[in-house]
Amino acid sequence: MNIDYEYLSKIRRAVALYTNRKTSNILDGDFHSVYRGRSMEFDDLKEYTYGDDVHDIDWKASSRMSQVLVRRYMADRRHNVMFICDRGEKMLGDTSKGVPKREIMLMTFGILAFIAGRNGADYALSYPGDHSAEKSFFKSGNDHLERLLYEYEKNLSIDTKFSLTKTVDEILNTVNKRMIIFLLTDIEGVSELDEGLVRSITKNNDLLIINIDDAYLTGDMVFDNEKGLYEKIFLSHSRALHNEEVKIRQEILAKASLICKRNKAALMTISSEEEIIESTIALLERYKNGYYG
Repeated sequence: MNIDYEYLSKIRRAVALYTNRKTSNILDGDFHSVYRGRSMEFDDLKEYTYGDDVHDIDWKASSRMSQVLVRRYMADRRHNVMFICDRGEKMLGDTSKGVPKREIMLMTFGILAFIAGRNGADYALSYPGDHSAEKSFFKSGNDHLERLLYEYEKNLSIDTKFSLTKTVDEILNTVNKRMIIFLLTDIEGVSELDEGLVRSITKNNDLLIINIDDAYLTGDMVFDNEKGLYEKIFLSHSRALHNEEVKIRQEILAKASLICKRNKAALMTISSEEEIIESTIALLERYKNGYYG
């Protein structure tokens, strides 16, 4: 894949398939990372409308006026969105729908970053580097997005000894902002999530985990990326092995979902490009309405 202006146009076209109503308020609502507090200068009151933050309701004024009123402030509320993305030769594989994982990873990050920027948020990208976490500044705009896509694409399919969990730890210890964190990984990365790590993220930040689906190791024409050859038919067509693989994946996702529920995080799986926008919008809606896991 060549990351260029045509690719950014592809991202725009993908977003344009959905109405402004669906994408313009994707980051509205109850997030830790929205800056609230006494330091913002009060402006005025207005009648509550759908999409307004319930935390801004002025109950005393509403009682006096017999209608629901919300407070408005002079300061803008701007999100900081951090994308923490996985990498490695495992991204050379396909999803269960036969789509290259690296394509889905790049497109998912690109689309979400584009939408975040369009909603007035600043965003940054981090991924495991050779000896520490690679991380960018928080900015927005097409130039920023294109630069991040270029850098990530160059490293996306290269193995590194620095793990995704270490990357998360470094981000939490070095970035002193409240953030909406999108963690993009695969079933291997999901299996490495533990209670302590997720709790440390959600203490002050919002966490939404996107699992890039993996092709099954059993089935027709199974290719082993590490060995560089097709798997033997008697193994790839084994029903017992397939059932065991399905069981293990279900257990991993069920455990991760339970951890997310206990720590107010959200989790979803993407298998194809067509699912990206609709599924992530649904994920955010679930999260904002308190449906975790």
